[in-house]
Amino acid sequence: MAQLIIPGDDLPSHSTDQNSQLIIGPGIYVNPINKSIIPINSGLLNHQANSLYIESNSRRYIPQQNDFVIGKVIGSFGDVFKVSLSNFSNSVSLSSMAFPNATKKNRPNIKNGNLVYARVSNANKEIDTELECIDPTTGKDGGFGLLEGGYLLEVSLSFARFLLFNPQCQILNELVKKCKFEIAIGCNGLIWIKSDELKYTLALSKCLEKAQFLKQDELNKVFNSTFKELGL
Repeated sequence: MAQLIIPGDDLPSHSTDQNSQLIIGPGIYVNPINKSIIPINSGLLNHQANSLYIESNSRRYIPQQNDFVIGKVIGSFGDVFKVSLSNFSNSVSLSSMAFPNATKKNRPNIKNGNLVYARVSNANKEIDTELECIDPTTGKDGGFGLLEGGYLLEVSLSFARFLLFNPQCQILNELVKKCKFEIAIGCNGLIWIKSDELKYTLALSKCLEKAQFLKQDELNKVFNSTFKELGL
């Protein structure tokens, strides 16, 4: 059962030192000195497998370190791309060197309007938020990078976090029975999805939009109906 948390509450049972594989999600700050975990938002504490985050009813995305996000490239300045994570918010920075094997002579081929899947590497309030498309544990892309084709949809922040931090959630398990697809989920409420055929991609996007408001026992029926409407 989820526990109600307010900023400053003590979380003695959780520490990044105790579990180096623990993924810290939104609403939680890690003290760099003693690695203790401090809640900074009010909401429900969710501890799923190796992830920990606070679920709060927020409509505005605020970048936090290690968040996975989907952004749109809106410009560049020197070696730095400017990326938009949400409407009416400040852009963030993505260095051309923040890609696997990137060098001054081997830069990623990214243009204005492109979508990228990235990790928030620095969310210090005193400087621009920074992104990178590298898995810090392996030095490889880890699924991050340019998102080509596909369909982008906007969902609630809480729904995006639910999908991202619950790898065994019934919604994705039901959809994978319908067809093969690629998916990228951002903590900023954006989901990118792509299947081999456009009509499958559209069906998947419609299912995800509807799933935000469905109970678990309604998923299968609604998903079947959605695919049938598109002749699938």
